[in-house]
Amino acid sequence: MPIDLEKIGKFLKDKREVKGLALTDISHSLCLRKSLIDAIESGNWKLLPHEVYVKGYLKEYAHLLNVSDEIIDELAYVEARAPLEVPIQQKAETKHKHLPKRAFIYPLALVPVIGFFILSQIYREQPLTTRIQNAGRTSTNIANNTGPDRQVTSEVAEAKKLMITCQERTWVSVVIDDTEKKEFMLNPQDIIILNAKEKYDLLIGNAGGVRLILNGNDVQFTGGSGEVKRIKLS
Repeated sequence: MPIDLEKIGKFLKDKREVKGLALTDISHSLCLRKSLIDAIESGNWKLLPHEVYVKGYLKEYAHLLNVSDEIIDELAYVEARAPLEVPIQQKAETKHKHLPKRAFIYPLALVPVIGFFILSQIYREQPLTTRIQNAGRTSTNIANNTGPDRQVTSEVAEAKKLMITCQERTWVSVVIDDTEKKEFMLNPQDIIILNAKEKYDLLIGNAGGVRLILNGNDVQFTGGSGEVKRIKLS
């Protein structure tokens, strides 16, 4: 049989008032809205959720007031409601939404195979003489150190790499190739690495707290701790 909420609600309300507790006190203690507590005490089902949840609220409310034993018989049975039937059409639509994993795995597995087949066909269609010429040109460039590879190697060799290591806290302002400006606040053991084509213009806030290494070589410069110093490297 269903819960006699009107009877239990009035019982709990009377016990609450005897103990001098307000609705707000119960609301805070049970972490429930004040309107829910008021609906329980007045037996108003329209403002309450399913009967199963209400049974849980009543148990917690009674335990809070230390009157659980007095309403245990009233809460011994709650008539279970039959689960709602899902319409057949809705079930069919849900079934179509969940595709098997194989529907995704098989097409993905075919992608590299198709790509390899296309590339192999393109390579086969290329004239044999063109392939031989390209291979010969590559070999000649490597042997003579000419062509695009030599240009890249030359640019890397001519680049100026600057490493700044910090022993004492300091700030550093650097202008790279008269175009790019960077500023850093360094702490002990910090390391920064910069690259330039031609030169650096540095302003160091603590000349005694940094070490400069240009292309693997120590930059010899004088400067004491706390001294601001400007250094140009090229």
